[in-house]
Amino acid sequence: MNLTRVLDVALPEIPARLISERAPQMPPDAVFKEHIEEGKSVVRVLVPSQESMYRFPPANWALAQLFDGKHSYEHIAEAYSANTGTEYSAEEVREFAASLESAGFWYKTAQEKNILLMQKDAQKRRKALKAKKSKYGDLAQITFPAVNPDKFLTWFHKYTYFIYTWWFTLFTLAVFGFMAVITVIHWSEIGRDTLQFFNFSAKTWGDVGIFYLVAVGAMCWHEIGHGHACKHYGGRVPSMGFLLIYLTPGFYTDTSEGQVMATRYQRLVIALAGAWAELYICAVATILWWLSPPDTTLHAVAYMMMLITGIASLLINFNPLIKLDGYYMMCEILGLVDLKENSTAYVAAWVKRHVWKLPVEVPYVPRRWRVGYVVYALLSGLYSYTVLYVVARFVGNVFRNFDPDWSFIPELTTAALVFRTRIRTLVNFMKFVYLDKKDRVLAWLGSRNLWAAAAVGATLLLAPVWHESVQGRFVLEPLQRATVRNPVPGSVTRVYVEEAMSVRAGQELLQLSNVPLQSHLSRAQAEYQAATQREASARLNYQDFGTAAEERQRLGTNTQVLLAEKASLDILSPMSGVVLTRRVADRLGSYIQEGTELVEIADLRVMRARIFVSEHEVYKLRVGSRVRLQVEGIWKKWESQMNALAPESSLIDPALAQENQFGGLRPPNFYVADADIENTGGQLKPGMVGVARIYGGRRSLCGSLWAEGRRFFVRKLW
Repeated sequence: MNLTRVLDVALPEIPARLISERAPQMPPDAVFKEHIEEGKSVVRVLVPSQESMYRFPPANWALAQLFDGKHSYEHIAEAYSANTGTEYSAEEVREFAASLESAGFWYKTAQEKNILLMQKDAQKRRKALKAKKSKYGDLAQITFPAVNPDKFLTWFHKYTYFIYTWWFTLFTLAVFGFMAVITVIHWSEIGRDTLQFFNFSAKTWGDVGIFYLVAVGAMCWHEIGHGHACKHYGGRVPSMGFLLIYLTPGFYTDTSEGQVMATRYQRLVIALAGAWAELYICAVATILWWLSPPDTTLHAVAYMMMLITGIASLLINFNPLIKLDGYYMMCEILGLVDLKENSTAYVAAWVKRHVWKLPVEVPYVPRRWRVGYVVYALLSGLYSYTVLYVVARFVGNVFRNFDPDWSFIPELTTAALVFRTRIRTLVNFMKFVYLDKKDRVLAWLGSRNLWAAAAVGATLLLAPVWHESVQGRFVLEPLQRATVRNPVPGSVTRVYVEEAMSVRAGQELLQLSNVPLQSHLSRAQAEYQAATQREASARLNYQDFGTAAEERQRLGTNTQVLLAEKASLDILSPMSGVVLTRRVADRLGSYIQEGTELVEIADLRVMRARIFVSEHEVYKLRVGSRVRLQVEGIWKKWESQMNALAPESSLIDPALAQENQFGGLRPPNFYVADADIENTGGQLKPGMVGVARIYGGRRSLCGSLWAEGRRFFVRKLW
């Protein structure tokens, strides 16, 4: 029994009841503003706590605003009907709330979030965890933690707001024009050096490091430009962080509030601000390069900044075929939303339906946009694949400078990683086509006898006969355990438990004493009683009653806080289980600071076996595989199922390690598989070790030969 099952038994049917009884509530941090999109009025709503943006028709948004978490559906229906003049029933309002609930829009308390998490089964949570982790293994975008630059941008905008004035804009355009003249005059050397600068086939690791360092600085300034514009138009900038886009360094800035609060023109300025800020650097660097004498540090540094923030930066940032600044500017100019996703989905569905004759629905696109959607989808797709190819070649060029013979290995590896999502999509599409066309293809092939013989041979070769299994040593540990700490300092006056003692949830474990706390409580209670009497006197005499009531309320709150702290001097068990801590009584009479670990309690009814499996045999395992365990010193064998497998290699537990006397025998890395065991007889104890056998799937003869041959090739020949 896992933790979810235990909580489900302890709290039957509470989650559903809590969620259904409490009326939905608008997210308190929602930011919204009405906009015109494609000729229609739309309310954009940003919920920062959910990191989500929604679009509502004005009528729907007016209804959503009535959900305050207090009033019933009937009351909301009456209020909305009175506001709009149209009759709406409580059932219609309930359906509207349910649709937003499915989208995760409504505000949820911490308790409700925990309840929803517990309602998910283990498999879904493992899939979510896997998806979350895979984000850092995807070369398309590797994101690192963000910081909150809002205070800095507020301070910075206070002194630089003038850059949005008309006169400074004209001055900036004049400087940009002068930069363009210098670039055109020296284009023969600037154009050649730009191509050479971004070709890493002849660069050292030091050159690569300098490139990354300078590029990071330029891109940080780029994102500050976006955040500065968002701040100028009334939006907050809650986060800014570092990321790698196909191994290229960059920063990201959350300007979502600008997308809500700003007008269409202002959103265009926010999208343009990053490249505009880089052009500032390029203009200054170009002028310094033109003025400075050659063979100086200033001349070299200025030239490098020109190459990074100049033509190459404009081609990347203003390119509308990739989802960077140029793409968002084009969407704002055209008044379209999610152009890349919608156009790709339209073309893909059209090809599946009209070329492959598959039973799919083609998304509706207005006639005037269809040709543009097709052209953009084809161009953006071709450009995306070109970028992916360039990334793979980039990695190959870097390694080719150091080892030309083996540089193809990281190049091919990078290509496989970059194109893996496309390959997976292609495989799924081929499966779909096969399932749809299978019957017609089989009927077209002809001779039944030929296919019958082929089927018999394939059965002999492909029938899953061999049952794979993996053996590994394990160590037992409690499935549930809790460490009890004291929330307030004090001296231990009584100890009620000892090691191996069974306790109930809420049972008293230790008792502490805190004389200063008790003294403060006595004084607070006395002051509270005096304040109560003064309030009663003021009420009778009609004098200073407000002041007396406020003083009584303040003292009452203080007394409640002290009472809660005094109650926490009695240390209670948070769960039912067995005490694992040794020599608990030794703490009697000692003074302990706040947060000290006092007692460890574990529920020994269900034990978890952590099975250490060699990395060479992990490919045989699947979550849900049958497990048979035998503890050393006990003849009985336990049956279980593997419920988890560590996604990364781990060092084997010291209790299970075996010394190796030969230098040529290197121990493998280990992965950890978990299996839960019902400890009905109480024979199993934490720390016990044993041997487990995990049964995998069945393999055919061809499958076994292929797997062993592939492993031999990878391990020995490659």
